Amino acid sequence: MASGGRQGAAGGTSAGGTGRGGALSREQVLQAALEVVRADGADRLTIRGLAAKLGVAVTAIYWHVGDKQALLDGVVDLVIADIGEVTAGGRGPEARLVSAGRSLRRSLLDQADLVALVQRQGRIAALFQPARRTLVRELAAAGLAGEEAVLALQAILNMVVGSVLIDRQVARQPAQREEPEELWTADDVPDAPDLLPFLAHHLDEERLFDYTLRTLVRAIVGRSRP
Repeated sequence: MASGGRQGAAGGTSAGGTGRGGALSREQVLQAALEVVRADGADRLTIRGLAAKLGVAVTAIYWHVGDKQALLDGVVDLVIADIGEVTAGGRGPEARLVSAGRSLRRSLLDQADLVALVQRQGRIAALFQPARRTLVRELAAAGLAGEEAVLALQAILNMVVGSVLIDRQVARQPAQREEPEELWTADDVPDAPDLLPFLAHHLDEERLFDYTLRTLVRAIVGRSRP
Protein backbone atom coordinates (compact mmCIF):
# COMPACT_ATOMS: atom_id res chain seq x y z
CA MET A 1 0.00 0.00 0.00
CA ALA A 2 1.35 3.40 -0.87
CA SER A 3 2.37 5.70 1.95
CA GLY A 4 1.07 9.26 2.31
CA GLY A 5 4.32 10.61 0.83
CA ARG A 6 4.56 8.46 -2.32
CA GLN A 7 3.56 9.60 -5.75
CA GLY A 8 0.24 8.14 -6.93
CA ALA A 9 -0.76 7.03 -10.37
CA ALA A 10 -3.06 9.97 -11.05
CA GLY A 11 -0.97 12.85 -12.32
CA GLY A 12 1.73 12.41 -9.72
CA THR A 13 -0.55 13.43 -6.85
CA SER A 14 0.57 12.13 -3.49
CA ALA A 15 -1.62 9.52 -1.88
CA GLY A 16 -2.26 11.83 1.05
CA GLY A 17 -2.94 14.95 -0.99
CA THR A 18 -6.04 16.45 -2.51
CA GLY A 19 -4.58 17.55 -5.83
CA ARG A 20 -4.71 21.14 -4.59
CA GLY A 21 -1.77 21.04 -2.25
CA GLY A 22 -3.79 20.25 0.91
CA ALA A 23 -3.87 17.14 3.08
CA LEU A 24 -6.63 14.64 2.43
CA SER A 25 -8.54 13.26 5.40
CA ARG A 26 -10.77 10.25 5.86
CA GLU A 27 -13.69 12.59 6.51
CA GLN A 28 -13.16 14.34 3.16
CA VAL A 29 -13.12 11.01 1.35
CA LEU A 30 -16.32 9.86 3.01
CA GLN A 31 -18.10 13.17 2.44
CA ALA A 32 -17.15 13.10 -1.22
CA ALA A 33 -18.38 9.51 -1.48
CA LEU A 34 -21.66 10.52 0.14
CA GLU A 35 -22.06 13.31 -2.43
CA VAL A 36 -21.66 10.76 -5.22
CA VAL A 37 -24.22 8.44 -3.66
CA ARG A 38 -26.70 11.28 -3.16
CA ALA A 39 -26.33 12.47 -6.75
CA ASP A 40 -25.90 9.24 -8.70
CA GLY A 41 -26.70 6.32 -6.41
CA ALA A 42 -24.50 3.79 -4.64
CA ASP A 43 -24.02 1.71 -7.80
CA ARG A 44 -22.13 4.59 -9.41
CA LEU A 45 -19.67 4.93 -6.55
CA THR A 46 -16.26 3.52 -7.49
CA ILE A 47 -12.81 3.92 -5.98
CA ARG A 48 -11.41 5.20 -9.26
CA GLY A 49 -14.23 7.66 -9.81
CA LEU A 50 -13.95 8.96 -6.27
CA ALA A 51 -10.21 9.43 -6.68
CA ALA A 52 -10.82 11.43 -9.86
CA LYS A 53 -13.41 13.57 -8.07
CA LEU A 54 -10.94 14.37 -5.30
CA GLY A 55 -7.98 14.77 -7.65
CA VAL A 56 -5.90 12.12 -5.93
CA ALA A 57 -4.35 8.77 -6.74
CA VAL A 58 -6.51 5.67 -6.38
CA THR A 59 -4.09 4.52 -3.66
CA ALA A 60 -5.10 7.54 -1.57
CA ILE A 61 -8.63 6.19 -1.23
CA TYR A 62 -7.37 2.80 -0.11
CA TRP A 63 -4.94 4.52 2.26
CA HIS A 64 -7.65 6.49 4.06
CA VAL A 65 -10.70 4.20 4.00
CA GLY A 66 -9.76 0.79 2.61
CA ASP A 67 -11.61 -1.13 -0.10
CA LYS A 68 -15.06 -0.54 -1.63
CA GLN A 69 -16.85 -2.35 1.20
CA ALA A 70 -15.07 -0.27 3.83
CA LEU A 71 -15.91 2.86 1.84
CA LEU A 72 -19.61 1.95 1.80
CA ASP A 73 -19.52 1.18 5.52
CA GLY A 74 -18.10 4.63 6.16
CA VAL A 75 -20.77 6.28 4.02
CA VAL A 76 -23.48 4.35 5.85
CA ASP A 77 -22.11 5.61 9.18
CA LEU A 78 -22.59 9.18 7.91
CA VAL A 79 -26.10 8.40 6.72
CA ILE A 80 -27.05 6.86 10.07
CA ALA A 81 -25.73 9.90 11.94
CA ASP A 82 -27.70 12.23 9.64
CA ILE A 83 -31.00 10.43 9.06
CA GLY A 84 -31.22 8.57 12.35
CA GLU A 85 -31.58 11.65 14.54
CA VAL A 86 -35.23 12.34 15.34
CA THR A 87 -36.53 15.45 17.08
CA ALA A 88 -39.54 15.70 19.38
CA GLY A 89 -41.17 19.08 19.97
CA GLY A 90 -44.35 20.52 21.36
CA ARG A 91 -46.04 20.50 24.73
CA GLY A 92 -47.49 17.33 26.16
CA PRO A 93 -46.78 13.67 25.37
CA GLU A 94 -49.15 13.41 22.41
CA ALA A 95 -47.68 16.42 20.63
CA ARG A 96 -44.11 15.28 21.24
CA LEU A 97 -44.69 11.71 20.05
CA VAL A 98 -46.48 12.95 16.93
CA SER A 99 -43.61 15.36 16.29
CA ALA A 100 -41.08 12.53 16.57
CA GLY A 101 -43.08 10.39 14.14
CA ARG A 102 -43.27 13.22 11.62
CA SER A 103 -39.55 13.88 11.96
CA LEU A 104 -38.69 10.25 11.23
CA ARG A 105 -41.04 10.05 8.25
CA ARG A 106 -39.64 13.24 6.75
CA SER A 107 -36.06 11.97 7.02
CA LEU A 108 -36.92 8.60 5.50
CA LEU A 109 -38.81 10.12 2.57
CA ASP A 110 -36.29 12.89 1.86
CA GLN A 111 -33.40 10.42 1.67
CA ALA A 112 -35.07 7.19 0.62
CA ASP A 113 -32.19 6.10 -1.64
CA LEU A 114 -29.72 6.45 1.21
CA VAL A 115 -32.01 4.44 3.47
CA ALA A 116 -32.03 1.71 0.82
CA LEU A 117 -28.21 1.71 0.88
CA VAL A 118 -28.23 1.31 4.67
CA GLN A 119 -30.61 -1.62 4.32
CA ARG A 120 -28.43 -3.30 1.69
CA GLN A 121 -25.45 -2.98 4.02
CA GLY A 122 -27.35 -4.73 6.81
CA ARG A 123 -27.41 -1.65 9.07
CA ILE A 124 -31.12 -0.81 9.17
CA ALA A 125 -31.37 -1.65 12.88
CA ALA A 126 -28.61 0.85 13.63
CA LEU A 127 -30.36 3.46 11.50
CA PHE A 128 -33.49 3.31 13.65
CA GLN A 129 -31.71 3.13 17.01
CA PRO A 130 -31.59 6.94 17.55
CA ALA A 131 -35.32 7.12 16.77
CA ARG A 132 -35.98 4.28 19.20
CA ARG A 133 -34.10 6.12 21.96
CA THR A 134 -36.09 9.30 21.38
CA LEU A 135 -39.41 7.48 21.32
CA VAL A 136 -38.60 5.45 24.44
CA ARG A 137 -37.79 8.62 26.36
CA GLU A 138 -41.04 10.23 25.25
CA LEU A 139 -43.09 7.13 26.04
CA ALA A 140 -41.53 6.87 29.50
CA ALA A 141 -42.33 10.54 30.09
CA ALA A 142 -45.92 9.79 29.05
CA GLY A 143 -46.14 7.17 31.80
CA LEU A 144 -45.65 3.95 29.84
CA ALA A 145 -43.35 1.25 31.18
CA GLY A 146 -42.32 -2.34 30.64
CA GLU A 147 -43.75 -4.35 27.77
CA GLU A 148 -46.43 -1.70 27.20
CA ALA A 149 -43.74 0.86 26.31
CA VAL A 150 -41.95 -1.60 24.02
CA LEU A 151 -45.15 -2.48 22.18
CA ALA A 152 -46.03 1.21 21.81
CA LEU A 153 -42.54 1.96 20.50
CA GLN A 154 -42.76 -0.73 17.84
CA ALA A 155 -46.33 0.23 16.90
CA ILE A 156 -45.27 3.80 16.17
CA LEU A 157 -42.18 2.70 14.24
CA ASN A 158 -44.18 0.20 12.18
CA MET A 159 -46.79 2.80 11.35
CA VAL A 160 -44.23 5.43 10.25
CA VAL A 161 -42.06 3.04 8.24
CA GLY A 162 -45.13 1.39 6.70
CA SER A 163 -46.42 4.76 5.51
CA VAL A 164 -43.07 5.47 3.86
CA LEU A 165 -42.99 2.10 2.10
CA ILE A 166 -46.54 2.61 0.80
CA ASP A 167 -45.71 6.10 -0.48
CA ARG A 168 -42.64 4.79 -2.27
CA GLN A 169 -44.61 1.92 -3.80
CA VAL A 170 -47.40 4.22 -4.98
CA ALA A 171 -44.85 6.54 -6.56
CA ARG A 172 -43.51 3.64 -8.66
CA GLN A 173 -46.91 2.46 -9.89
CA PRO A 174 -48.11 3.24 -13.42
CA ALA A 175 -50.77 5.89 -13.82
CA GLN A 176 -54.17 4.46 -12.88
CA ARG A 177 -56.78 4.16 -15.64
CA GLU A 178 -59.67 5.10 -13.36
CA GLU A 179 -59.92 8.11 -11.10
CA PRO A 180 -61.73 7.90 -7.73
CA GLU A 181 -64.64 9.94 -9.04
CA GLU A 182 -65.15 7.30 -11.73
CA LEU A 183 -65.24 4.44 -9.25
CA TRP A 184 -67.61 5.82 -6.62
CA THR A 185 -71.32 6.40 -7.26
CA ALA A 186 -74.31 7.24 -5.10
CA ASP A 187 -75.32 3.56 -5.21
CA ASP A 188 -72.20 2.68 -3.21
CA VAL A 189 -73.28 4.79 -0.22
CA PRO A 190 -77.10 4.90 -0.31
CA ASP A 191 -77.31 5.49 3.45
CA ALA A 192 -74.59 8.15 3.60
CA PRO A 193 -74.73 10.24 0.41
CA ASP A 194 -72.82 13.06 2.10
CA LEU A 195 -69.71 10.84 1.96
CA LEU A 196 -69.71 10.67 -1.83
CA PRO A 197 -67.86 13.94 -2.60
CA PHE A 198 -65.14 12.97 -0.12
CA LEU A 199 -64.80 9.41 -1.41
CA ALA A 200 -64.62 10.62 -5.00
CA HIS A 201 -61.50 12.72 -4.50
CA HIS A 202 -57.87 11.87 -3.94
CA LEU A 203 -56.89 11.73 -0.28
CA ASP A 204 -53.86 13.76 0.69
CA GLU A 205 -51.24 11.29 1.93
CA GLU A 206 -49.77 13.68 4.47
CA ARG A 207 -53.19 14.29 6.02
CA LEU A 208 -53.79 10.55 6.14
CA PHE A 209 -50.44 9.97 7.81
CA ASP A 210 -51.07 12.73 10.35
CA TYR A 211 -54.56 11.40 11.14
CA THR A 212 -53.31 7.83 11.58
CA LEU A 213 -50.33 8.83 13.70
CA ARG A 214 -52.42 11.09 15.94
CA THR A 215 -55.05 8.39 16.41
CA LEU A 216 -52.42 5.81 17.30
CA VAL A 217 -50.54 8.09 19.69
CA ARG A 218 -53.76 9.22 21.39
CA ALA A 219 -54.70 5.60 22.02
CA ILE A 220 -51.21 4.79 23.34
CA VAL A 221 -51.04 7.74 25.69
CA GLY A 222 -54.60 7.10 26.82
CA ARG A 223 -53.59 3.63 28.05
CA SER A 224 -51.08 5.20 30.43
CA ARG A 225 -53.72 7.31 32.16
CA PRO A 226 -55.84 6.00 35.05
